[in-house]
Amino acid sequence: MIDSLAYLWLLFLIEFLALSLLAITGNQGAGWLWLFLAPVLATLLLDSRNGYLTATLSTVLVVFLGLGGRLFQPGLTPLLRDGLALFVVICSNYLALSLILVFIIGRLLSNLEGTLLALREGSRALELTQEATVDTMASLAEYRDNETGNHIIRTRHYVHLLARQLQQTSAGVACLDDSAVELLARSAPLHDIGKIGVPDEILLKPGRLTSEKFEEMKKHAEHGKDALMHAKAKLGDNHFLQLAAEIAWTHHEKWDGSGYPRGLSGEDIPLSGRIMAVADVYDALISRRVYKDASTHEQAMAYILDHSGSQFDPEVVRALQAVAEDFRTIARRFSDE
Repeated sequence: MIDSLAYLWLLFLIEFLALSLLAITGNQGAGWLWLFLAPVLATLLLDSRNGYLTATLSTVLVVFLGLGGRLFQPGLTPLLRDGLALFVVICSNYLALSLILVFIIGRLLSNLEGTLLALREGSRALELTQEATVDTMASLAEYRDNETGNHIIRTRHYVHLLARQLQQTSAGVACLDDSAVELLARSAPLHDIGKIGVPDEILLKPGRLTSEKFEEMKKHAEHGKDALMHAKAKLGDNHFLQLAAEIAWTHHEKWDGSGYPRGLSGEDIPLSGRIMAVADVYDALISRRVYKDASTHEQAMAYILDHSGSQFDPEVVRALQAVAEDFRTIARRFSDE
């Protein structure tokens, strides 16, 4: 509404300037040029209907200015200096050309709008294809680990919630704009894609692993990063794959530096990895496995709070506390049972 009022005010000023110039300089000045500008701007800023209306109104006002001056105060304007017939021809030509311009611009805008709509639909189809591909790839890794596809869905929602909360409340994460939040959520399902490279005898073994086999298990972070970066190298600059590789590589790092694969600590761990760590551990705790029972929401929250500042980034944990009930809702909605 405010924009429309501003556009109407601009059109009024142009009309006033055009008519003033016509009244002072007649057909020899720049009045007609300014008058042509009015319906063009009305079409571009508003729509074709307003463009036609502006062209017609402009013609009526010029006719009133010319003929009215002649009828009521001869010599008031120089518009009829070259005769009534020429004035009528000029006005007719102005109206015809203005209507043609409005029609052409309207058609061009309509075609442009159709093209943009097709591009948006194509972009959305591409996004859906990407999401389906990501989910399929991630599911292959999860199913090998005796987990369900719901783990992927839950962790995606968890990451989205945490990132959105950090964006709104934390001054330390100014890098999280809306597009970054959405990109994080879309990348999250690939955090364990590297499990595809872990042998079945290790990945599917119930119970605790020996230290030697656990070292082999830990390599899935490297496998995931390498696979995604290899894909990125083939596709060129790709922020999605770059972020997915970053998450896969760093979501097992710990705030105190005791994690793997590189033993990063504090803010040396990318924010994406710190967010994924909280989401992944929460979901692992509330999920039942062959070697453990599922923890309650309260037990999972207590564990994460107890390890804030050691295993987890305290700022991300505070974000979790703010959206804890949303986590509980997601866990129930996408339960494995």
